[in-house]
Amino acid sequence: MNLEVTSRYRQSHSLKSERQEYREKLFNPEDNEAVSPKKYGHKIKKNIREFKKQASKLEFYPLGSRENYPGNYDNYLQMTLSHIAQMKCLRFDHALEDKKIFKGVPDYTNGQNNGKKILLLDLDETLIHADFNGEFYNDKSIKYDAIIKFKENEKDFEENCGEYIEKRRMKLEKLEEEEKEYRVGIFLRRGAKQFLAEVSKYFEVGIFTASVKEYADAVIDYLDPDKNMIKFRLYRNNCINVNDKIYVKDLRIIKGVDLKDIILIDNSMYSFTAQLTNGILINSFYNDKNDIELYNVLGYLLNFLYKVDDVRLINEQFFNFQRITNDLGAN
Repeated sequence: MNLEVTSRYRQSHSLKSERQEYREKLFNPEDNEAVSPKKYGHKIKKNIREFKKQASKLEFYPLGSRENYPGNYDNYLQMTLSHIAQMKCLRFDHALEDKKIFKGVPDYTNGQNNGKKILLLDLDETLIHADFNGEFYNDKSIKYDAIIKFKENEKDFEENCGEYIEKRRMKLEKLEEEEKEYRVGIFLRRGAKQFLAEVSKYFEVGIFTASVKEYADAVIDYLDPDKNMIKFRLYRNNCINVNDKIYVKDLRIIKGVDLKDIILIDNSMYSFTAQLTNGILINSFYNDKNDIELYNVLGYLLNFLYKVDDVRLINEQFFNFQRITNDLGAN
């Protein structure tokens, strides 16, 4: 075998190994019979199409985060969990066959988390509120905690975040032909930076947001300028998109960590759809200086979840998300 043939053989063998490794990481082990990579690729596309088809048949309209306010917790929970009960027919493992969802996801297969549990935090209305709608823009009695600046291709940004933006409320500075610098005022949830500093001592902390990368990075850089509290960042492309209305955060994308060691804190119940027992629902934050939600959550994390073997068992005992969903589904 000459050198050229040997080289081609090695490249081919390496490619086959990579494909085989990718197949073994999928969440359908019973379907991993020996098929060609081409046929398997067709099967992945078919599964993703089937997921979107099933999702299109859902007959409810999701509640917005503003419905999750103090005093309305029970009503919000009942409605959203009834929706989630309907979503149980969806094959999220099929959606996860889209490799784009895994872009930038950390790999802890070699124990880089040092045995710490993974704490995933939502961003908007959980740690901060960004005033995209200009609700507080003309109120002289209210001052933003910061003005966040970020660049984004105008078309892409409007496609991804158009539902949140009234451009007349935003200061836009044209930089290039199709690129603008966006400025938006944000409010920090009371104790947000102190919360991050404390939980980072005990957990491997990551941000998991349904926002686009450029905006989210600007906010996270403000929250953690020294980059010593937040270890990784996941964005909208890492979520499972359901009809462009719901972004499900499937925790199985975190590599090398058992689900019993992962916690997700979010103000949207829909984020927990794939793993209800891993979630902690927090009330939505907009601009309440008397808010103490993060202090309450910190106490729960340190007193009940920090050293427990399986966070899912404790969460279910406290919140009963899975039981309620099962009861609603049965009815």
